[in-house]
Order: sequence, then structure tokens, then C-alpha cells
Amino acid sequence: MYKSLFIGLCLVFAACSEADQFASYQREVLGEVSIGSSVSKQIVLQNPSIDGVQHVVGLNFEAGDNAAGHFRIDNVEVGGVAQNPRDKDISVPAGSILQIYITYEPLNLQTSVADYGGWRTGAIEAMSSLVGKASDEDIVYHRAIVAVVYDRPQIGIVEIEVIGEALPGPNGEVTAVGGSQGECAGDAGTACYTGGFAIELPDIMAGGPKQLKMTGPAVFEISGSSLAIDMGTFPAVLLVLEGNGPGEPLEGKPINAVSIIISGTEDVTATGTFDGSRLELNGVAFRIRVVLGEITEADITPGLQAAVDFDIKDISLTTSKPYTNGSITLMVEAVLSKQPSGNPMFDQFLGGTRVVVTMDGTLTVY
Repeated sequence: MYKSLFIGLCLVFAACSEADQFASYQREVLGEVSIGSSVSKQIVLQNPSIDGVQHVVGLNFEAGDNAAGHFRIDNVEVGGVAQNPRDKDISVPAGSILQIYITYEPLNLQTSVADYGGWRTGAIEAMSSLVGKASDEDIVYHRAIVAVVYDRPQIGIVEIEVIGEALPGPNGEVTAVGGSQGECAGDAGTACYTGGFAIELPDIMAGGPKQLKMTGPAVFEISGSSLAIDMGTFPAVLLVLEGNGPGEPLEGKPINAVSIIISGTEDVTATGTFDGSRLELNGVAFRIRVVLGEITEADITPGLQAAVDFDIKDISLTTSKPYTNGSITLMVEAVLSKQPSGNPMFDQFLGGTRVVVTMDGTLTVY
């Protein structure tokens, strides 16, 4: 995707000389990490100019390179000032630095199938000497490419290959298991919600609420009457909107299907109360990803490439039917801003939309 963006810029500015363009490739090794653990690293790209401001128009993983989600971009800064990593308008002043914070958290012991930088892994045995080790067929390598694309003062691309080596967990684990993957440990001081997730978009979707499937339980931590949930563990839910004909969700739009993935926002903890009857939660945050066309639940991974990727924050989850004999009904209601995604095409039908979520199911308190 980002290579295509770079090539497109070169075509648009075809009159540019080679001096007006650049491309570079570098490797960053994040080391050995056990299943269930993680390691982070800061990658620094300096603007060498003494008077020119570099403008970044793309910064993300190359399409398909991080599909399993072993790596993530936590933060992006310019000279220590936080930027939106999904922004396509980042300026790096002369002499300043672009800082990219990458975390490697292996999710399984399956070597990445990759063939770039003169190194093939996955289907073909790794050429391990490239990362300072003797060849070993038991070594599990995870790899991905982060691409940074510039459009001025020079058109250019920096490709950063990130490499991690996965090891079994402390108890021999070969996959990472969490609440969002369908497991509920049932530890004391926790509560698990399982059941329905119905979404209603009255402004763009006729026929009332649409019942969707949660990919796992929502796991809360309880201490006395206090309640909390790590939103990063909230299970993903998939909504597919189809049809661009009269009266259909995408009426008049140039696409006939989009897939919307709703999941919890990373690094956000929502807090509230549970008095044994009513559950109230504040600071709820959902991540919204929109993919062109129709996908299935099996396609949802942390590294899924989306046309639009944004968060809805600071909303509340309330109880509409009190907890009785293990059953409860929860509700979230919000109105999106006029430009929630920052993408004009999608904001045409998402902007200002009222969203109502009803969760009617079972709450098991341990």
C-alpha cells in the first residue's frame, strides 16, 4: 500500500530529478521475547536538512506484512511531541527527529512468511546469519515492514524491517491467550459478560438493531463496588454494510459494501461501579476500523489493514435492565462527530451518525 503511494507520488511528480527523490531500507531487531511478554523500541529518523521541513504523508505497516499482529505502533513523536500515528500530515522541522515507538508481542510460534531484504522466512528455512545467529530451523522469526512516505521537500520512502524472535511462554505456551480471544479465566475478582451485541445506526441503517456476534467475552475486574475493564481486551465485533442502491446503507456511494470492525481501544481503562444490580462504566473507548468490501470474522487480526481507523472515546456504558439471575442488559449510546474518521468519503455517511449498542446477555461474577 505505501510502496504504491510512493510510486504514485513519483508518477505525479514525474518531472522531478533523482536528486528530488530518495529511498532507504533499514533493519531493527527487537530481540527474543517469550509468548505472553513484550518488548518496545524507539526508532529514530532524523531530518538532515538545515532549512527544509519534511512532510510525512503515510506511516504504517505495509499491507499484509503484519497481518498476525505481532507488532504494533504505540506512539509517534516529532522532537518529543506526540503525533497521531494514523495522521497523513506530520511535519518534521529541519534538524528534528521523527520517533516511532514499536512494540513486539508475539502471539504464536509460527515464523512469518516473508521474502524481502534478501532474506526468506516461513516456507523456506531462515537465513539466520542476517540477525547474528547460526541457522536453526527451530528459531521462530516474526517480521514486518513499517513504511514512512514523504512528499516534500523530497519524495521518498523509508522502509523499516522490524524483526523479533519468539520463544515459548514460561509455562510452555505456544499462543497468546487473552479475554478478546474467547477465554474467561474465572479468577476471583472478575466478571465476564457473554451474549448479544446489537447495533443500531438509525441514520443510515433501516430495519432496527442488527444482532452481531462477539468474538469472546468482555472481562471486568471487580473490587468491592468498583469495576474496571482494559478496553484493549474487549472482543471484536464485525458489522457489514451492503448495498448502494436507493434506500440502502451506502446509497449513492461508489462502493457497494464496507466492513466495520468494532473493538476496544488499546491503552484505555474504563472504570465505574457495580452494586450487584446495575453496572455503570465511564471512559469507554472503541476503535473503529472500516475495510472496503466484505470480510469475515476470520479476517480480523490486530494488523488488519483498514481504509479508515479511528477511536470513539469518553462514552458511557449503562444498565437498561438490572442484573437478575445472571442476566443483564447494557447499553451504549453516542453520536459521532461530523468528521470522525478524517476521511471525507467515509465521513459523508459516518459523520453525525447516532450509534446505539445493546448488550443483552449473561454476567458471571467470580
